[in-house]
Amino acid sequence: MGDFVAYNSRWRISLIVLGAVGFVVLGLWMVGALGEMPSSRRYSAPVTMGVGWFSILFFGLCALIGVKRFFDNSPQLRIGPSGLVFSSWSEEVIPWSEIADVTTWSYRRQKAIILHLRDPARFPGRGLSAKLSGANRMLTGGDISISLTGTNRSYDDAMSAIARFRGAGS
Repeated sequence: MGDFVAYNSRWRISLIVLGAVGFVVLGLWMVGALGEMPSSRRYSAPVTMGVGWFSILFFGLCALIGVKRFFDNSPQLRIGPSGLVFSSWSEEVIPWSEIADVTTWSYRRQKAIILHLRDPARFPGRGLSAKLSGANRMLTGGDISISLTGTNRSYDDAMSAIARFRGAGS
């Protein structure tokens, strides 16, 4: 069998972007950009405004990232006999000999593959993944968190490939 390769799924990314845009519109409504600002006896206007602006900024950024991913045709995850490459982390192959353990982390039915590296300094990340790596370690206990959300492959397929190739490499 060949390498396991996961690409971005345009329809899944489209759904993610639509959801993010929906929250941006909700935020615009909360700050009064779409008419009268909603009123509540429970929450004051500054709280509503703050939540609205947070929603606009956060989900607007999520939508922009989603649009960028929509047009990215490169492999997002490649698992093979020599190791794996997770493009959100780096373009460098992480050999099986450098992976001490592979575990799972899940939250609300969303599963992530967690890599525990022997020497994390040898495989520095880039971009947003690298900036959030400290929080990722505190949350998951691992060095690299791989999510297949928005790709054309499943978590179970990836774990099967890891078991197959990691077992062959050791």
